[in-house]
Amino acid sequence: MIKKFLLSVLLTSLSLNAFAWGMSETISGSVTCGKKPLAGVVISDGFNCTVTDAQGHYTLQKNDRATNITVSTPSGYLPPVDEFNRPMFFIPVEEGRNDYSFTLKKNPKDDKQHVFLAQADIQVVNEDELCQFDEQVADAREHLRQYDDRDRFVLDAGDVVGDHPELYESSLRHRSGFGVPYYIANGNHDMQYYGRTHETSKKRFEQNIGPTNYSFNRGDVHYVTIDNCFYIGRDYFYMGYVDEQTFDWLRQDLSYVPEGSTVVMLMHIPVAWDAEVKPFSYNGKCVGEETVNGRHLIEMLKPYKTHFITGHQHWTRNVEYSDRCFEHNTPGACGMWWDIPLCSDGTPQGYGVYIVDGPDIKWYFKSKGRDKDYQMRVYAPGADDKYPDEIIANVWNYDPQWKVEWLEDGKVAGEMTQYEGKDPLTVELTADKSKLRYSWIGAANTSHLFRAKPNNPGAKLAVRVTDRFGNTFTATPKKSHSSDLSESSINH
Repeated sequence: MIKKFLLSVLLTSLSLNAFAWGMSETISGSVTCGKKPLAGVVISDGFNCTVTDAQGHYTLQKNDRATNITVSTPSGYLPPVDEFNRPMFFIPVEEGRNDYSFTLKKNPKDDKQHVFLAQADIQVVNEDELCQFDEQVADAREHLRQYDDRDRFVLDAGDVVGDHPELYESSLRHRSGFGVPYYIANGNHDMQYYGRTHETSKKRFEQNIGPTNYSFNRGDVHYVTIDNCFYIGRDYFYMGYVDEQTFDWLRQDLSYVPEGSTVVMLMHIPVAWDAEVKPFSYNGKCVGEETVNGRHLIEMLKPYKTHFITGHQHWTRNVEYSDRCFEHNTPGACGMWWDIPLCSDGTPQGYGVYIVDGPDIKWYFKSKGRDKDYQMRVYAPGADDKYPDEIIANVWNYDPQWKVEWLEDGKVAGEMTQYEGKDPLTVELTADKSKLRYSWIGAANTSHLFRAKPNNPGAKLAVRVTDRFGNTFTATPKKSHSSDLSESSINH
């Protein structure tokens, strides 16, 4: 009797624990390419992962909170796409359904060499802004043509809409103009607010866009998307935070990735402000503009060569946490909320271009409507009141491995001094608040500014930058850059 009683208690405890962790029925399915079964393919419900067997079959104990079943597309294969060019690597969970099978197709291109674009913060609030976004879509489509021989796709770091869920479907339709598949992360303006918990906040995104935690593979690179926008449960408040459920899912997903591999992680809110971990402060900057437990994310990814693709800030900021861990904080495609065609740090509207060769990645920033060599804006003396006798250069995609020099009459005069300040053109365009749709926007401090006092002010001046890959770009100072922007691009 005692043994039966203890067994009953144990079974009850296991049942309660299973309920607490949300475990429910077992699902199954297969992964095939034509009639060929695919073995070793990772399947997930966003909580747990499993792999297909030699016959391409799998079983998974599905969490009762799961909303989608995903396939982590293996290298050499592609998922089908829908009418919006959205990759259908997921199947929405349906009550009573137990079979979730995926049919993939062989990638016609060698995906060891591929190209992806990275964009962030489209953040539209009406159809007119989506039409403006079409200009960037067309620019990107044209730019991608030079890579027609390679597999290509787009990574979107979130804020698909600006709290206007009625625009989700239209936003996807406009994205289809890229002509290539795209993968999207959940952004804070994509969340559903005023619910009682964080768990309810992603429902809107999942119903309209797809899963928030998923992965796929291209060539030698593993791509992961996670949700680090954590709704605090009080009206509109959120913070950058990775919950334990996501960490546990990520641990499982990475367990199938060999150590030393290259991992690209897409998420909305930046990991941290800089490479140096600073004491936490409970304020909006620390809570809402970086991932408060981001150091644990970096720690988990130490066995890999990691590139974080993030957005949220509407400016450019590159952080090298180590020689194996780099963050690309991507500027907002909307600039300053479709009011000014620059971000608050002076970065033009545009997107990142990433060239992948095996496990190695090179990158550059492409400004909308400009040649790929347009990598800086150089101002003649007088542009910055603090340094009236100096030329100023805004080198938006700068990182510590770049070199910034100024030239006098074609000869190098020295390296320019990096400083923190505000981009002069951005200051000019946002000075008269009465001409702005949003009076709260303005120039923000940035550290990718450089200054130099000419030895000979009468000399022919220029600035030359050399990026980390040895590419050089040169520009000459101008007294005014307003002519660089078309009238139609400013909503004054």
